[in-house]
This record gives sequence, structure tokens and C-alpha cells, in this order.
Amino acid sequence: MIMSRIQAKGAMLAAAVVCAFVVAGCQGHTPQGAAEAYLGNLKLYNYPACYQALSHQDQVDRTMDQFLEEIPMAPEVSKDWFKGVLRTYDYKVGDSKTDGDKAIVTVSVTRPDLALWERTVDASLKGDETPDSTAQKNLAENTYPKVTYDDDVVMVNQGGEWRLLVDFPFKENIVKEHKDAVDLYHKHDYDKAIAAYQKIIDELDKEQATGNAGLKFQYGRELADIQNSQKQLADGQAYIPKIVLSDVDMKMSASRVPGIFGKMTNSGDKPIDEVQFTVTYTEGKGKTKKEVFSEVHVPIATPLEFNNFGRPVLPFVPGETRTFGFRLTAPTDIQQKATPDLTVTSIVFTQSGAPLPKPAAPSPSPGASPAAGASAAAAPAAAPSPAKN
Repeated sequence: MIMSRIQAKGAMLAAAVVCAFVVAGCQGHTPQGAAEAYLGNLKLYNYPACYQALSHQDQVDRTMDQFLEEIPMAPEVSKDWFKGVLRTYDYKVGDSKTDGDKAIVTVSVTRPDLALWERTVDASLKGDETPDSTAQKNLAENTYPKVTYDDDVVMVNQGGEWRLLVDFPFKENIVKEHKDAVDLYHKHDYDKAIAAYQKIIDELDKEQATGNAGLKFQYGRELADIQNSQKQLADGQAYIPKIVLSDVDMKMSASRVPGIFGKMTNSGDKPIDEVQFTVTYTEGKGKTKKEVFSEVHVPIATPLEFNNFGRPVLPFVPGETRTFGFRLTAPTDIQQKATPDLTVTSIVFTQSGAPLPKPAAPSPSPGASPAAGASAAAAPAAAPSPAKN
């Protein structure tokens, strides 16, 4: 009797295994089924199965190890956060459109709003709390901001099975173009940054590949923030006098290179993501005074993208004072002969909807050496003047 029960259970288990294989086989025969299979294996961390679901060309373009660095439809986070964040992803496979041997499956994705989440965590820290511990608590309690958007899984029929089309070389180029576009934004070159973003979005529109719609959504939000910043240029210029510079002095940096150090205070009522300084060198006096060199520095550059809780992502809030310091890049002869003048030339207001942190105490001057308190008279050039307010 016991033996017959064991045999019955064994038969049921074997039947279940056979059914699982049949279902998996059926899933590969429809675009939606193949997409569901891929996303299901992704959620189970079954990376070999995910890799085998790729098109032949994608497997030629990327080895298994390379694939693990850029898994389609997965979170763009570091290895430390990958599994924890992937666990929160919710994929809902929708309709598919088939045209010959190609199909596009729409997938609704709900996931953590990473950039907003990071800012929210950093703004809420108290005492000995760390971003990592707070974020892990958010994951456990499901208390992080979320975002929902439509992405596409693009499939190609190869040998009677639907496989993911990713086009890794195209994605690699898009990532590079995005980095260049972000750099232009941090240089406050809005026209070129916006043009670069629009070019990227146009390219994502034209190329049918898995994950492109998700990238378009992400980059589109960043573009909207940059466009808003451009619209606020006049307001930003009017706000500059509210950035009060104090204790500005020229000193030797830790690497024994001349630098400028000081403090800045946001005396206005708006949070700021970016502050740009210009150091202008002049020679002569009165009518003979002329500009001979200038250099630009960005002491505050709050990132647009998620940084894996690896660095503070905090706007420069009203009432806050921060220390700054940077090395000078002008040629030695200009530093010795010309007079430098430091001014705030551009700011970017915060676009994020994250809560604002409370003003923190000034941090030590970056790059300052223990001997940085030497008087300006000992420096190789005259101390710069604070910006006029």
C-alpha cells in the first residue's frame, strides 16, 4: 500500500515535470509566451536560461559573462543592489504585434524610482543611519517610491522559436551618447545637451530592440528636467546674488598646486542642484585692465542618475553653508602675473520632487592640506575677491 502511494506520487511528479517542459516549449512558440518565460527566468535569477533566450546574433555579440553586465529588462544598478532591486520589479506582459519573423511585446514595468528613491533616502538620514541600511529597510517594508511605464520585448523567430532581439552594440553606443549628454548638462551647455538627448531618443525610436522603450522613458524624464532648467535660466541669473561667498582665499592644495578655497551660503529660498564658478584673470588697472584667462569650476554638481547610494545626492538647500575648494588650471605665468577674481556665473535649480534635507554643517574643504591656513601672501598669486552681492 505504501509502495503504491510512493509510485503514485512519483508518477504525479514525473507528469508535472513533463507538463513543465511542455509549457516551456509552448511558451517559446508565441512571442508573449517567450517574453513571459524570459522575464520569469529573470525574476528567478536563472541567468543561463535568460542568455539562451537571446537571438543568435546577440549571443555572438556577448559572452555569458558580458551578458551578466548588461542584462536586458533588468535594473541598471551595481551588483550589490541587483538582486534586491530586481526582486521588486513587477512585469505584466501585454499585447504583441507580429510582422513576419519579428514581434513586439508590450510589457508594463513597475519598479523603484531609483533616482527619486536615492534622494529621498539621503534627505531622511538621521544620526548614525546610513543610506544602505535605510534603503534595505525600504526594500523590506516596500516603502520606496515607484514608477510604472511601458517597455518592449522585441522578438525574432529563429528555427521556429521566438528569441529576444537586444542589439548590444547599439545599446553600448546609446549609453556612451547618454554619458556625453549628461556631461554637457553639467557644463550648463543646455542647447547641446538637449540636442544630444533628442538625438538619443530619436535613435531609440527608430531601432526596434528589447528595452529601448524603457530607456526612452528614463532619458525622456531627464530631458524634461534639463529643458525646465533651461527655461529657468533668467530666474537663475537673478538668484546668483543669493549665493554668498565668504572666507575666499588662495592656498596650496594637498598636491601642492595652487587652489581657491572658501565657503558659500544659499541665502535664498530655493534648493539648487548645480553651482558654476568662473575664475577670471586680469592684468592692468583702469582703462588698461584686460582679461587674459578664465577657467570654469563646478563645486556643486548633483547627479541626475542613480548612484547606488554610493555618494550623497543632496541639493544645496536654503540656509545651508558648504565649503569648497578646487585646484587652479591657469598656466603658471598667468597665475604669477595676473589677478584672479572668483564669481558665481550659473546655477541650476533642483527639479526633483524628493523631500529636501535639512541644512548640514559645512564639511572640510576638499583637497585642503594641513598647511592650507597659510596667508594669501604666501601663495603664488593674490587672493581672489569674493563675488559681489
